Amino acid sequence: MFLILLAFVLQWTAPKAATVSTGLTPLWDAPKGPGQSDDASRWLTQLRDSVSLPRAGCKKLSLPDLSLTKPARAFQIAIERHQWANGSPIVYLQEPIAEFFIVVATDVNACPWLSISGRGLPFGHRDIVSPFPYARLPALPEGAVITAIVQDYKAIRPWIMLANESSFVRDNTVLWVGLGAYSGILLMMIVVAVGFGAYAGSRVALAYAAYCVALQVWLVQNFGIGSAFVPFWPGPQYFPTLQAISVAGVVLGIGFAALEFLQLRGKVRAAVAGSVLLSAIFFLGSAWHAAGYRAGAAVLFVLAVATMVLLVRSVFTGDASLRLFTLGLGATLLGGGVQAFSVIGSGVEVSRLAAFAFPIGSLFQAAFWLAALIIRLRDEHRELHELEERQAAIMWATPDLILVVDRQGICLDYKQPYATRFFVTGSELLGANVAAVLPSETASIIQRGVEQALQRDDLQSVFLELPLEGSIHHYEARIAPNGPNKVVIVVRDITLQKHSEEKIRRLAYFDTLTGLPNRQSFLERLDRELLRARRTNRRMALLFLDLDGFKRINDTLGHSAGDCLLQTIAERLQEKLRAGAFIARPALDESSLHFARLGGDEFTVVLPDVDSAETACVVARRIQTLLAQPALIGEQEVAVTSSIGIALFPDDGLDAATLLKHADTAMYYAKEQGRNNWQLYERTLTTRTTTHLALEGDIRKGLERGEFCLFYQPQVRADDGTVVGMEALMRWQHPQHGLVSPARFIPVAEESGLIIPIGEWVLNTACGQVREWQQRGVSVPRVAVNVSARQLGAADFLDSVEAAVVATGISADRLELELTESILMDPKAERIEGLFRLRAMGVHFSIDDFGTGYSSLSYIKRFPIGTLKIDHSFIRGLPQDADDAGITTAIIAMARSLGLEVIAEGVETIEQLDFLQRAQCPKLQGYLFSYPLPADEMEALLRRGHIALPSHTSEQ
Repeated sequence: MFLILLAFVLQWTAPKAATVSTGLTPLWDAPKGPGQSDDASRWLTQLRDSVSLPRAGCKKLSLPDLSLTKPARAFQIAIERHQWANGSPIVYLQEPIAEFFIVVATDVNACPWLSISGRGLPFGHRDIVSPFPYARLPALPEGAVITAIVQDYKAIRPWIMLANESSFVRDNTVLWVGLGAYSGILLMMIVVAVGFGAYAGSRVALAYAAYCVALQVWLVQNFGIGSAFVPFWPGPQYFPTLQAISVAGVVLGIGFAALEFLQLRGKVRAAVAGSVLLSAIFFLGSAWHAAGYRAGAAVLFVLAVATMVLLVRSVFTGDASLRLFTLGLGATLLGGGVQAFSVIGSGVEVSRLAAFAFPIGSLFQAAFWLAALIIRLRDEHRELHELEERQAAIMWATPDLILVVDRQGICLDYKQPYATRFFVTGSELLGANVAAVLPSETASIIQRGVEQALQRDDLQSVFLELPLEGSIHHYEARIAPNGPNKVVIVVRDITLQKHSEEKIRRLAYFDTLTGLPNRQSFLERLDRELLRARRTNRRMALLFLDLDGFKRINDTLGHSAGDCLLQTIAERLQEKLRAGAFIARPALDESSLHFARLGGDEFTVVLPDVDSAETACVVARRIQTLLAQPALIGEQEVAVTSSIGIALFPDDGLDAATLLKHADTAMYYAKEQGRNNWQLYERTLTTRTTTHLALEGDIRKGLERGEFCLFYQPQVRADDGTVVGMEALMRWQHPQHGLVSPARFIPVAEESGLIIPIGEWVLNTACGQVREWQQRGVSVPRVAVNVSARQLGAADFLDSVEAAVVATGISADRLELELTESILMDPKAERIEGLFRLRAMGVHFSIDDFGTGYSSLSYIKRFPIGTLKIDHSFIRGLPQDADDAGITTAIIAMARSLGLEVIAEGVETIEQLDFLQRAQCPKLQGYLFSYPLPADEMEALLRRGHIALPSHTSEQ
């Protein structure tokens, strides 16, 4: 509103006839100084001579020494006398930055007249205090011509005005009032900016305040306010420097404000800041060369135009503060452009407001930017208020106790935890020392944390334990520095977290079923005990025990019964096995025996500080005694035994992995020795185990390489030696060890599961050999193939037999499967049905090694068994051993009564042959008749059809 009023006032105070722009005729122009222009030097010499040597009766005048290097121009001013009949006119330069404004004329007495003004002379020497250089003309003759010289006019061309004294005084009065109002408005805007947060560090408000201060300095310097009213203002020789500094300050203020208003970042910010700085440097250089003013203005103008282009989109899409900022920048560009174009040329009358276009534009810019600042800071204040409200809500919902404590431990403020109880309430802590309210130990922990946080200027965490509601609660206190002598403490109840951690720890280190330490915990404890044993040079024992027949309990009574049994065993080990019962050392802790469950039915016992292996053996016997006691599972008593392996440190290993491996090896050796016993580790066990593993690997490779082959041992009729059958026997042609007996590798194949692919290979190979013999016209009797219990238990075994018969095309009655007695102990219905299906095809079945197992005659009746093979262990003692003779005779009689065939295997002597013939055993097999033969030799035997039975005569 003030700016609008000021415009009307200035327009009203500009009478058309009283103040006019004069017509100028350029005499010479010396942009590099009069010393660089011959015309200017010659003209100045003539002018100096004319005023210093006037005609008689005139006063001598002295033309001041103009600078020969600063820009200067000279004009002739034509004045029409009738326009100023009422008084002497005043000629003035409407641009206060000129250093000298020299006016020369000839009065009515034909005497030279001279006036000097400008920044080169203090304003105090003038009768009218005006910011403009001026001259009060004397009475001039009709058609008089005056001459004006302007020096140091910078980049703006001079604009010379004529006015009578009353108009000039009024113009200056209005101007001073306007400049005062202008300055007051700027000061008010600075105060508003400071009030809106510049003092608090708001970069936008601070940038705006800096711009207004720079504009105020420029106003004071540019319009001569300082020179007019401040006695200690620097002299004229400093005016160019002050002018350059003030303009550069305005440029820097505009640039700083633009950077913060627009929130420029990255490369754009660097580019704008660099351009602003470059423009300011150019303006500073204008104190020494006028080209600096032009260069600075050019850079600033290009930057302003580029900024306006960038802001075009923001005017439509940005917020209100950006729109106002854009309008302010546009006002300055418009004002500067109007003023610049208004003073180009001379002698043309223009609006009086054009001379003030740039200051007015700058004031509009400051006003728009103030509005933008207020809107921007208002939005920031609203966002800050909303943020504070959110933070307050978060703080209120946070289940933590928050304290502000000084270095001495005095509680200055607090926030009570929501829905969470603490040892004391916040009101009890407020104003009190934590040492007076909390337990001494807790208070000392907090005090140390406070000191460390303040000394290191870093976040500290301490953990506290305090009683609450009859139990111990755990807390974590995070201490953050808040100034040089205060901290903020956030106390959180982590009791549930501690309980969860303990639960996780127990899950990680303890067996959930028995509560004993698990494998991980056992290995860590074993490592610690080994370290202590090395340090104290003591021995240590590791016991590895495995329950015998535990799988049978799971299969018969169910897994819940097995779990209950494992829990009972764990309780017995922990409650009834005490170190003091075995080790006579008072210093030994009762917890020295370390029990663990490794998994399944495997347990370990770590026995530290043992004197000898005998102590470990005593513990093993005690464990077996404890486990042998029946356990009541539901309503049924269950008794189990255990096999225990013992490894000693340092005799059997120096590290945990080696000891555990050797104890495990000893345990498996105990199982091989009949179970329910303990065994000390010996080095030979490792060799034996290594050999076992090597043999298992060789078997796998042998299958892949085709190193196995079949031999055939004939079965003959006891009365005439006719070949009535044969048994396929596997042999292994090892590349290093030669022909390997089945007795060596079949047990390993059984244990490792390789017996299944081996059995399938034997079956297919035997059937294929029968087909090959038949194709050659050989009469082939029944071929017996051994089948293990593990092989028969395979899901696809029965299908593989059918597939082999079908694939080879042989008659199924040419195939006989030899089963072991252990198979009869597991009479599963689906297995029996499968065997009967094969029997229906024609496949025969026999029981191998009959009499050595525990089969029942009722089981024999349930299976499709056609032949019993008397084990060679009974044949070996014939005829001398009466027991063997009785058993053999009984088996033959029983088979005859059941309608089963009988074969006696392992016949090696004539005496055995005679006995079996007398006992009417129909079929025989053994070395007495033939060793196992390869396929080609067996083919030759089949073509003969019989074997000559030996007699006592032939033996002799």
